[in-house]
Amino acid sequence: MRTLLIPILSLLLLSSGHAQEAVIDLHAPAYAGQAAVLYRTLDLFTLRAERVTSALIGDDGRAELRTEAKGTQRLLIRIGDVFGDLYARPGSRYAVEFHPPEGRARSLNGTTRAELLFIDLDPLDPNALTADLNARIDAFISEDLATDQAAGMQALDVVRRSEEQGDSLKRPPTLFVMPTWSKARVDTFEQKVRHFYRDVNDPWFAHYLDNSFAGLRHGPRVNEKEIFDSCIKGKPIAYDDPEQVRFLRSFYSEQLQQAQRADGATLKKAFDLGEPDTLSALLAKSDFLKDDARLRELVMIDLLYQQYHSKVVDRAGAEAILREVSQRSTFPEHRSIAANMLWDLTAMRVGEPLPAIRVEHPNGKEATLDSLLTGAACVMLTASWCSYCEQELEGLAQLQAEYMDVVRFVVISLDHDAETLRRYLKTHKETGFVWLRAQAEQQLRDDLRVRHLPAFYLLNDGVLARSPAPAPSRGLGALLHAVKAEAEQNGRVKVWDD
Repeated sequence: MRTLLIPILSLLLLSSGHAQEAVIDLHAPAYAGQAAVLYRTLDLFTLRAERVTSALIGDDGRAELRTEAKGTQRLLIRIGDVFGDLYARPGSRYAVEFHPPEGRARSLNGTTRAELLFIDLDPLDPNALTADLNARIDAFISEDLATDQAAGMQALDVVRRSEEQGDSLKRPPTLFVMPTWSKARVDTFEQKVRHFYRDVNDPWFAHYLDNSFAGLRHGPRVNEKEIFDSCIKGKPIAYDDPEQVRFLRSFYSEQLQQAQRADGATLKKAFDLGEPDTLSALLAKSDFLKDDARLRELVMIDLLYQQYHSKVVDRAGAEAILREVSQRSTFPEHRSIAANMLWDLTAMRVGEPLPAIRVEHPNGKEATLDSLLTGAACVMLTASWCSYCEQELEGLAQLQAEYMDVVRFVVISLDHDAETLRRYLKTHKETGFVWLRAQAEQQLRDDLRVRHLPAFYLLNDGVLARSPAPAPSRGLGALLHAVKAEAEQNGRVKVWDD
């Protein structure tokens, strides 16, 4: 059922550009006694999140979270392995209910999304406006896809019932063609939507609306010059608009490949020298980037970030260019974004020490991890609720039986309390692992950039050698075999690294 938003004739008064406090009154009765952590998204390209505050949820299920906000700020609320996001503005106050996801299995990465329920939310608030617009666009796409599919099947039926079966070159044009939106349909839909929001005077939402339709129009078999002229040329960059990020990434996704085909030697030179100016000059040969230095630099660093692992990008050169932009760009937003990109690409990289982790033994006694990571070590992150982790734990137990003389095995649980871990261990046979529990599991996730469970790491004297390492089911045994072979041949115990 579509969400209806009643237009309001009054104007939305936006807060000034100065940072002011935003307050979230959180009601999460299912999570009483746990910590609610509030994160601020540093930029919408890397989605790097910075922890800003936390609060203990009381016995009544309530907590208050406060943070400074500037512009339209994307925030994340996380409780344990569940999170929800929202937009906040300076001086805003939200009453939010946070409930466990219903009818949804816990995700493998331990970060299940929950839908936040806003109480008495102003219909002109960005959370209400974006939710309503997104629902309308989703409904339009679903309806249009169904229409295209029906048309294609009807055409197929006509061909099948035809007395003369023509060859494929004469098939109806609706067959075997990727669906695209009818321009007339999109025009009509956009006209209706804009009429609906005609009395909403919110520059940020107006930008969000423009880029939502720009993204809807872009796709195969479109005139890119028309899209560029109507949706990009001369338009400001709104760094806090997620729809613009998605649209720009879609529109400019092939620019590096085009640059390589047009002048591969210059592209290689740019990477060899690590020079932003050389790469920027090459991208400026595109009609869609030649006249806007700000847009060109933003597209350049985002292409390096998005395609860092592709064949067209030299990683060392990409890092050098991003480093130069992070230090010397004339656009402060780009300095911050490039720095976040570098962090995202290089954090927890081979050769770096494992960040400090606060851990305790299952009996609750504090432990010192550094003393357990001398020599070669294999660290696994898991949790009692992670059903997928079970088979990997069994595989790790088999590897430990074979390689425990050369590698120390440490398993760190991300369970919320020691009692949960102790109950879990009682139901499992003794494995011989060194079992520990993270005292601040959310901090561990942030510092180690854990994106899924289980996670494995190989270390030499606390320094990352494989990050992440493959799971037992995906080749960990081969690496450990190399460690043992090296030890038997040269008396040198060191895990293989990159």
